[in-house]
Amino acid sequence: MKKPTCVLLAGANAARRIREEGLHPDQFSTLIGASGGPKWLVISQLDRVLIGEFFHNRQQPIATLGSSIGSFRNLCYAMEDALSALERLEHGYVNQVYDSGRPTPEEITATAGRMLQAVLDQDGARQVAGNPVWQSHFVTVRGRGPLASERRTLLAPALLTSALANALTRNSLSAFWDRVVFHAGAESRVRFRNLRTIDVSLTKENVSSAVLASGSIPLVMAGIRDPHGAPRGNYRDGGITDYHFDLGFERPPGLSLYPHFFPYMVPGWFDKSLTWRWVRGGAMADTLLVAPSPGFVASLPYGKIPDRDDFARLTTDERLKYWNTVVDMSRRVAEDFYEMWQTGAITDHMIEVGADDVLHRLPKVSAA
Repeated sequence: MKKPTCVLLAGANAARRIREEGLHPDQFSTLIGASGGPKWLVISQLDRVLIGEFFHNRQQPIATLGSSIGSFRNLCYAMEDALSALERLEHGYVNQVYDSGRPTPEEITATAGRMLQAVLDQDGARQVAGNPVWQSHFVTVRGRGPLASERRTLLAPALLTSALANALTRNSLSAFWDRVVFHAGAESRVRFRNLRTIDVSLTKENVSSAVLASGSIPLVMAGIRDPHGAPRGNYRDGGITDYHFDLGFERPPGLSLYPHFFPYMVPGWFDKSLTWRWVRGGAMADTLLVAPSPGFVASLPYGKIPDRDDFARLTTDERLKYWNTVVDMSRRVAEDFYEMWQTGAITDHMIEVGADDVLHRLPKVSAA
């Protein structure tokens, strides 16, 4: 086939199994979804292929783990008509419009809440909480001290202090935040090894609050207070502790599939500029990551993936045209993944990453 528009990075165990067995859905026991807001639009068509083709009629339980927009995406997988739910999410996300030039956190949260309710419809929360196959794990954080406040004069300096402490050691985040994971099933199938973590059972009463909190960016959106069944407090974006995830968590036996916007992973929100902390190949031993190639991204309008700054940088009409064009162009990424899976050509294009590989510096990826 022609040079594909997607990059496939596989850890050592994942690469070996795929070479020996080919690629098939039952190899995967975990599906991972990163934070990233509008960036997800570049893989929304890949989600459609995974839902409608790759995992169609899945029978074996699979744990999904997501933060922020990853939680919104994974929510759709756990609904009875998953493809329709994803289409509602995509439509609602692309078409969110704010009349004021600077919408308030409360306004953005209210818009996100309506979008989420449209995705869930009448019975979605029950479906997600009770799905025996797609077992959701939504990551949030609960702010401690001033980080529980909605007052900008308290919250902003506390965020800065949290970021500075994180620069010294990631473990310091537990002094500022509790990671709270809302999970389906009797017990969590994902266990984190770092940072203080609280597990809360997912119920139809807290699905909406958990997912909305998982994407509630501090200072941009309002926090979600006291989700049903969880410790009291103000809950915010799970990307603070788990932006792309460091992959150092326990999960069910099997491989992890990671549809991602980038061919690299940043552990937490405050680690974006701390490149020495980004995930190395050793953490990917059991993971297959699928992302748009740098060459494909360069071909997009403005030469980049959508991001939150587009709301300020572009007019509403410009943003809508841009985002819809990205969604349409990203069909090529989904189609190339589908073709490689169906023909077995995936092994010809898969890049095996070694334990010490720095993912964002891989020559084959950078040159794509």
